[in-house]
Amino acid sequence: MKTRYGKTLAAITVLLILGVTAFLCIIPLVKAAPIDTYHSGWSLVRASDDEDAASFAAEYDLSGVTDGISGAFEDMNSSAFRIPSRSDYGGPGTSPGTKWQFVFCGKLYDDVGGTFSYSLVGWSKINGMLQVIAEGTGALGTQAVVKYPDGADALGELITTTAAYTFGNNTLTVTDAGFDGAAVGMMGLVTGAGLTAEIEDITTFTDANTIIFSGLADTADCTATVKINPSFWADTIVITSLLKWSGSIADPNTVTGYSKTDGTLAVLNSADNEVAVLVVDLAGLEYIQFVLYDCDGANSEEAGDLRVYGRPY
Repeated sequence: MKTRYGKTLAAITVLLILGVTAFLCIIPLVKAAPIDTYHSGWSLVRASDDEDAASFAAEYDLSGVTDGISGAFEDMNSSAFRIPSRSDYGGPGTSPGTKWQFVFCGKLYDDVGGTFSYSLVGWSKINGMLQVIAEGTGALGTQAVVKYPDGADALGELITTTAAYTFGNNTLTVTDAGFDGAAVGMMGLVTGAGLTAEIEDITTFTDANTIIFSGLADTADCTATVKINPSFWADTIVITSLLKWSGSIADPNTVTGYSKTDGTLAVLNSADNEVAVLVVDLAGLEYIQFVLYDCDGANSEEAGDLRVYGRPY
């Protein structure tokens, strides 16, 4: 009887150990944060908009008193982003991640240019002082954003419609005012059985039912699909101030004029129509903000409706 009782107790003990082990294995699957480089998705760091101000000084007067410089974070006068930590996802509490990578995208309004300027600022905590991290310029390339990293349509964000295309004169017509909101200079992807799929700019806006594009390659009348106004990835990012932030953390990435051992600020893939990436070490910062200027879509060669996405590097 004692032997049988002992075997029963041992079996129960084994089951308890297995149960606890299984439970402990399941918890990380449920609560672990996917913030490592391989599994973390892109976060929308700055929502689509034109410039924050005409210049950085117009947004933050560092020589005066401006809400958000050293006041409560809630008093910020523009968009900002909180760097997530593992504790936000139920994992062990750690400070926000160090190196992050950022990409820009926006809209062209004249088929050329697409330029912008940026200042990246940060705060260590709520009520912490504003610190300028990096400053520079950028330009959109010709690689269209098919879908934004968070899933929204980036080709026909403003207008997606079907229209009658007239061979030889680049004219598209609808009968339901489907082009309402379009304007001269906006870009559009036009596809159809008689057309070579391409993105061109609107040269004439007759009314909400009739528009004309430049240079469409065609072979016949057709029913076309028109998507206006697509976004494009920035293929050029330049850091114009290399001494705004610490350069003491070794990194193999380089940027012109910047040592290999000073990799806190770096640009990857700039030019050649690749998606340019700004890499920044954000150790010690909890909040950041991209202040964008010189990017009012109404000005002919400036980009508009700029977005910034970021993820751990």
